[in-house]
Amino acid sequence: MIRQQLRVALLAGGILAAISCTVRAEEISKADPCAPTYRTVTVNEWVPENYQATRTVYKTEQRQETYTAYKCETVPETRTRTVTCYTRVPEMQTCIKKVCVKVPCWEDKVVCEKHWVTVPEVKTVRKCVDRGHYECREVPCGPSFGERLSGLLASFKKKDCCDPCATSCCETPCPRTKTVKVWCANKVWEESCVTVCKKVCETTQCTKKVCVMKTEWKEEAHQVCHYVCKPECKTETYTVCVKHQVPYQATRCVSHCVPVCETYTACRMVCHKVEKQVACAPAPTACGCGDTCCKASLLDGLRGRLASFRGSFGCNKSCGESTCSSCSSCK
Repeated sequence: MIRQQLRVALLAGGILAAISCTVRAEEISKADPCAPTYRTVTVNEWVPENYQATRTVYKTEQRQETYTAYKCETVPETRTRTVTCYTRVPEMQTCIKKVCVKVPCWEDKVVCEKHWVTVPEVKTVRKCVDRGHYECREVPCGPSFGERLSGLLASFKKKDCCDPCATSCCETPCPRTKTVKVWCANKVWEESCVTVCKKVCETTQCTKKVCVMKTEWKEEAHQVCHYVCKPECKTETYTVCVKHQVPYQATRCVSHCVPVCETYTACRMVCHKVEKQVACAPAPTACGCGDTCCKASLLDGLRGRLASFRGSFGCNKSCGESTCSSCSSCK
């Protein structure tokens, strides 16, 4: 409904605007003969139209129904069973085992022994030595504080280098220098012999008695405990919980889709023919001057701008006038 009202309001506004434009065009054409002319044009416009229609809608309804459900109940039962149990009984047995025994034995063997001996060694060492000297040199130095201040004051004064009295200002002053001591490097490689003590490992052979463990196998008797499993039968009674399903009547709420016929208001667009006022292109002689007057007005505007540009800069200095109205040489 809101869209329909908006469309009607827009259509009414368009019609009022067309009427006002037509009246305005008539007033302008009467007031000014050079104003653009208007003509009537037939235009197709789509207007919204409401109508009644019928449609089928499905609605959900809740219904109560009865069904058979099952619930689980636990009932205890007593049962009897025969169980065979195994009991572990210890028994002692004699076992003969082979045992590996280590027996010490002394033997003569040749062994290499290490001895560290200090031996002197002569090495040549190279060293870089600077054999330079100082020299006096002249170095250019910057201006002093007084010269900087005088130069700053002179920069604020107006100078005219074309004046014969100001030729001294255009000359470049001689640079100032000072004497400075400078170190001149002269790097030389020098070789020297150095005696260094070095440790050397020496190996000597000698005969020593060494204890060696030899492997021997022996048989030994051991008492070993073995466990033997003996079966025993027993009768026992136990209780088991058994589950049973019991039926019962229950009620539930079920959703059903029911078709319902309803009437609603719909909107459709209908085509209508409407007359509107449209501006026409003016004729070339509508204002009575044609193209020549327009070109002349453009040239006159350019000529006036050039005249104002010349007047802003003044005339020749010989006549002394600010404008060219009274100077004959500038015309």
